[in-house]
Order: sequence, then C-alpha cells, then structure tokens
Amino acid sequence: MSLIRLRNLNFSYRTSDGEDVPVLKNLNLEVHSGELLAIQGPSGSGKSTLLYIIGCLLNSYQGDVEISGQNIASFSDEQLAILRNQHIGFVFQQFHLLPKATVLDNILLPSQYPSETPKSFYASIERAEKLIDELGLQGRSHHFPNQLSGGQQQRVSIARALLNDAQIILADEPTGSLDTHNSKQIMELLKSANKTGRTVIIITHDPEIAQQCNKVVHFRDGEIKEIVDNKKMPTVLGQNLSDTFSCQKIETNRNRWDLFNRYIRVGISLIPLALQSLKQNKSRSILTMLGIVIGVAAVLSMITIGSFTKNRILESYAEMGVNTIMFYGFPNWELKATDQVPVVFQSFNWNRDLVPLKKVFPEVIGISPMMRSWDNKISYAGKIIDSDVRSLGVSADGLPIANRKIIIGNNFSPFHIEYRSAVCVIGFEIYQRLFMNVSPVGQIVTVSQRDYSFGCRVIGVLESQTSNKEWSKPNLQIYLPYTFFQGTTDPWASQIRDVVIQVRDGADASLVGKKIKAFFEMKYGKSARFDIGSDSKLIAQMNKFLSLFTILLAAIAMVSLAVGGIGITNMMLVSVSERFKEIGIRKAFGATNFSIRVQYLVESVLICSLAGAIGLTVGFILYEGAIYGATKLISNLTFEWIIDLTALSLSIISIFVVGVLSGLTPALKAEKLQVIEALRSE
Repeated sequence: MSLIRLRNLNFSYRTSDGEDVPVLKNLNLEVHSGELLAIQGPSGSGKSTLLYIIGCLLNSYQGDVEISGQNIASFSDEQLAILRNQHIGFVFQQFHLLPKATVLDNILLPSQYPSETPKSFYASIERAEKLIDELGLQGRSHHFPNQLSGGQQQRVSIARALLNDAQIILADEPTGSLDTHNSKQIMELLKSANKTGRTVIIITHDPEIAQQCNKVVHFRDGEIKEIVDNKKMPTVLGQNLSDTFSCQKIETNRNRWDLFNRYIRVGISLIPLALQSLKQNKSRSILTMLGIVIGVAAVLSMITIGSFTKNRILESYAEMGVNTIMFYGFPNWELKATDQVPVVFQSFNWNRDLVPLKKVFPEVIGISPMMRSWDNKISYAGKIIDSDVRSLGVSADGLPIANRKIIIGNNFSPFHIEYRSAVCVIGFEIYQRLFMNVSPVGQIVTVSQRDYSFGCRVIGVLESQTSNKEWSKPNLQIYLPYTFFQGTTDPWASQIRDVVIQVRDGADASLVGKKIKAFFEMKYGKSARFDIGSDSKLIAQMNKFLSLFTILLAAIAMVSLAVGGIGITNMMLVSVSERFKEIGIRKAFGATNFSIRVQYLVESVLICSLAGAIGLTVGFILYEGAIYGATKLISNLTFEWIIDLTALSLSIISIFVVGVLSGLTPALKAEKLQVIEALRSE
C-alpha cells in the first residue's frame, strides 16, 4: 500500500480580483514508505504548493490526498495538527527558527504540542540533546539562531523535524540558501534519515540534488511531466504508518464544564511557554502592567475606603440613636363593622406584643415603650421649674437605646419596672437648677401635670445633651419606669402606642422596621394603623447614599482598570502582528487553533495576575495610609488594619476577567491565521 497517494489533485490561487489561477492540475502520484523522493522543477512550477498540501498546511484543494490509506480531506483542523506533529517533519529553505529561542528550545518546539496531550518533558530533552550530538551541534544548545551559520541553522531545522520521530520528512529547498559544502552536509543528513526507514520528500530545482534521490518527479507548470527511478539508489524499506497513524480527534467538550476543564488543563500546560514569551518582551510587558497595577490598586483602595467611610458614618449616626426604630401603633378609627379582623387593637401589650419581638426578629437587641407627658412641673425644696419639662415612661432598655448616659447614680433595674417603683432619672439642667449644693441621689422631687401630682426618688442624673430640634429639651426630661408612669397619668396616655426598638450593629434598621410592621399587620389586620418613625428612614436614606458613594468610587476605579485592560489588548494585538511567522511555525509543528487561542489568553491572564498581585499590595498600602492620615486629622477616629473581603474578592475577580477579556481579541486573531500566510510574512 502507498504511504502517500494523490488522485486528481487540483489547486488554484484566487487573486484579489476574484480570478482563480491554476497552480496544480489533475495530479496523480504515489509515494511508498521508505522512499527518498525528489520533486524537481523550476521556480513557480507549484512544487512548494504540492509540498504544503502533502504536509497538511493547505486544505483548499480539489481531489484526494491519502496518507496511510486515510483521506485527510475529512480530517478536522485538530486532527491535521496532530498528524503534522506526530508523523510529519518539515525542513524549510528559510529555516523558520524562532529568533528569540535557543537551539534547544527550537528543537523542542514539536514536543510542546498538541497541548491537549502533553508529552514527557524530560524524555523530550533527552531526545533533543541526542539529536544535537548526532547532527554536529555540540556546544551550541543555548545559542540563538543569529549566532549560527546557515548550515547550522538548517541542522537545527532537521533536528526539529526528527524530534518526534516523524516518519515523513518534507524538505522544501533545504539547500537553496546554502553553499556547496553545507548543501552536501544537509543532503547527507537527509539521506541518513531515509536510511533509518523514514520517507523523505525533497523539493528542489537543482538536478544534482535530485540525482541523489531514488525517485525524481519532474514538475512543470503544475503538472507531472516525468517520473524517473534511479535504480542505482536502493529504496529503503520504511515503516508504514498504519500501525502508528492516529486520526483520533482530541476529545471535544460535551458541556460547559468539560470546556472549562479543557481550558484549565491546556492553560496550565502552556504557562511555561507564555512566561517565556513575556520574558522575551520584558520592557513592553512591564510598561503594560503599570496600567493594571494602577487599576487594581484603585479598585481595592477605593472600595475599601468607601466601605470604611460608610461604616464609620453609620456608626456615628448609631451613636446618636439612628440604629433605632420608632414604631407606632394606633387603633384604626375608620374600621367598618363589616371588616373582619383577627384581633382588635387598642394598644401594645408589653408581654403579649413586645417581649416576643426579640425571639421573632434576632436583629432586635432592645425594646422600650416611649410614653410621654407634656407641660410638667418639677419642684424640690421650694425650687420649681415650670416650663419645658417632660416626663417619659421607659423600660430598663430605654436609656441605653436613647444613648443617654448617666453621670451620677444608676439606671433603672428590672426590679424597678416590675414593681412600679416611684423612682426617676433627671436631666442635667434639672440637676443644675434644683441640686447645685445637694447630692440629688435619694432626694424626693415632686412632678406635677395638670390635675396630677406625684413624688419620685431620684436615682440618677443624665449627661448633658444638645439637640438640633427646637421643641426637644433633653436636659429638662424626667425618665420614669413605664409601669410607674402608667399610674401617674390619664388612661389615654397610660397606653403603650409608641415603642422604640434598637437593632444590632450592621442590621438594616429600615428593613427590620418593615418586617415588624408586616408582623403586626398580619396579627391585627385592619384594626390598627402601624407606622415607622423617621430615624429608621433617615438611616435607610443615609445607607443608600453611602452605598451609592461606594459604587461610584468603585466605578471610577473600574474605569482605570478597564484602561489598563485596553493597554494589554493593544500590546497583544501588536504582539500578534509581530509574531505572525512564529504562530505559523508553531502551527506547522502541531499547535492547534485551540492551543494558540489558549496561549494568548494565558499570556494575558499572566500579565494581569502579576500586575494584579502588585496592585493589591499597592492598594493595601494606599488605603491603610489614607486611614492613618485621617486619624491624624480626626480626633475620634482610630487607626485599624482592614482587609475588606468584598473589595479583595472583587479585585481578584476583576483581575481574572480583565485578563480574559483583554486577551480574547488577540487570541481569536492569532488562531485564525493561515499557516502558509504566517510563514511567508516578514
């Protein structure tokens, strides 16, 4: 069976005017395993085009091309890449060595592909070093192509073609750029490869080169004019590829998870190659990374500072009592007789309605009735304050919830509430005006309201407090146990209709208030009207504003990160243009489109990752420095080490996303390059 068979092969180039120019015309040719075949003809006769078709570099032909009995027209791009990598070796007239890679790295190129099925690294190194010795390149493993002579570069090209033990060697004018001495050496190497059983096809216009082969195909104007057997050149029995030739397609992806795993697997295998590529362009890579460093640092620092500022502002409001909910409940005076209600509401019952709230809503940490009376008077030992005095009935949680601090004496105890003790805590101005020369604790004061008058024992004095509300006089307030208060006023004022509720730090007071309102509406139906006080609405509005502020900071930072990402895209697009030939060489030796795509994505992600790591460090230093500077300007602000997990997570995700998006366009452009066009580019 023939190793290579061409039947009715035709190929045409299409000009820019849309005209088809025939290059190969109805070719029929068989190449047997182990042959040393020369295809001889003048320049422009189509010899190289024929070689590219046999080498699976061109597929827009008509007719049949069979290798080891299999028609390669049915092969996918991935299968053709595997075929080139495992069974075909190329030796080019222009050598096509990677200029920034050493001799060893150039020879190892075929071992890097296909990336989906990586080979043993150490075995490939051992094989490459053996070829270096056999081809007379000792001591030049770490030289670059521009440090070698033309003959030495062609030897490197031959070593590369032999690395994967390819059974078909395709040499396109291998001696065309060499002098007579080097030409003889290269031909001896190709003949030696043939003697080991490999099939060698040489494209040449030199009759002397052709006469050294055991079969010569004379080629002219895209047609075979004559096939000559040189009987003096024995045909070496070569290995048929039927035992080793594989056309199995690389396992494709059945679902998104398989595709993701394939990207990860191939990406990991290509990391060393991507690092090597970035290392070859250090200056440009470093300059491009600066944009990402700035962007990531901005994202981390701005989001963290925004979140820190938001929390400190909300904490300062919480100190003023805005982490509290003023909750009101009144009978529905518009309730109709036909309205069905589960329970009729008159006022809140402490044990039935309010005590269970802590169990139902874990955000609630304190509850107190807020019962008020106006136009009070207070007197002691002949001294009297008869205006702006207010008495309030609260529970033991009332003063802490209102953030009222006691400077003399003590707060109410649960005992005072339970047993309706006649005790009180007075405001600072009352203390100043009635007890300047006397300790107030234990003294009995008289409180009067219209027709009611009662005495109570002072157990504490409140710290002075200012208010921006004209009607509020916090230093003229008298706090009483609400159970005692209920017995000192009229029946309407003694009912609990106003409740102050404190929520834990970090909880959304407005949201908790809405939940409590829904809870009571479900319980009492239309028989009541419930409302939430302005404090929780204030905190909700402030929270929304600060959240928007943080989002705006993050958006500004994201813009700077996007600019850095665009810089990476531009750099990599330039890189694709500069590396046309490199991409063509890699594809010629087995790189699949998928491998090329992933390689560029990995390069982009690596740049972003390295720059991102630096950016995270810079961002941490920036926001900690900003917080430290703020503590020097604001006396009640304390410095603290902060790691905002949300900002950190968003920054890391942004690094990866920008890396992928920045590399996507260059990757798609690189993978679509045609091998022949890329090889011919300068």
